[in-house]
Amino acid sequence: MALRLALALAALAAGAWAQTLRMYSEFQRIDPFGAVVAADRAERPREILSPALARNAHATFQVVIALPSGEPYSLFAVQNPEDAVQVAAYRPIYMQRGTAWIPDELEPLKLSATRQILNIARQVPGQTATVVWLDLWVPANAPVRRTRFEVQLYVGKQWIVYPLELRIVVPAIPIARGPLEPLAPVEAPAAASAANPLRAYLCGATPGGEEGPLSIRALIRRNARQDVALARSLRSATLAGDILAALGGPERAKWCQTPGGAPQLGAEWYLRVRDALYRAALQPIP
Repeated sequence: MALRLALALAALAAGAWAQTLRMYSEFQRIDPFGAVVAADRAERPREILSPALARNAHATFQVVIALPSGEPYSLFAVQNPEDAVQVAAYRPIYMQRGTAWIPDELEPLKLSATRQILNIARQVPGQTATVVWLDLWVPANAPVRRTRFEVQLYVGKQWIVYPLELRIVVPAIPIARGPLEPLAPVEAPAAASAANPLRAYLCGATPGGEEGPLSIRALIRRNARQDVALARSLRSATLAGDILAALGGPERAKWCQTPGGAPQLGAEWYLRVRDALYRAALQPIP
């Protein structure tokens, strides 16, 4: 309860630094100027405060730092207890499409012994925001618990902290197997790369994808394949109906004939699917 209260107070105080340090889901790609790319814009992006993380699985988030050009800073990814999750960090490579810049491929960043994220650099002329993708791995044998995770920014002789409560939950997701589904085009909404694994589960679509380079779209597909592996392990006769209900209640055959998932529900529509899966799988957290 105390931790939840602290998080709530931190969220209320966030107005003072919201334009300096923010976090987004994997479905809200950010351009070099701190704006969500047009294909991913949502009226009300989901706040990242207390996400549920399944075991034997990844969870992916973005850190966005908006600072005046050239102002030095340091960024850290700190957790308590130490090593509750494994952290990988990446910087996006931007592709220009007309006047728009869209992030896609990812370059690994190093983390120091003090959990500082190193070698962050801006790439686009006039860039005003720096984006770091955090990919968290929860081991299969991790304890079921709440754990503290903080993104800490040191700038101008002051610390700015974005606190998270990671809820490590009961399911240990089986390893996703089978052929890869195709990735959506880079110009498509980010969630379109999650729609193809979901389609394979609901509709039996034929896979036809390749591994390809490390990219945002590949991480999104990997995370969706984890979800599908969880769905198949549950062997629930009602789960497909629960997922379709989360998508607005379409008939399965109608949904399967409509490409793109459920964009009418917003750019982060896929998070509703993940919520439905976790509701089906989770037991109360002590």
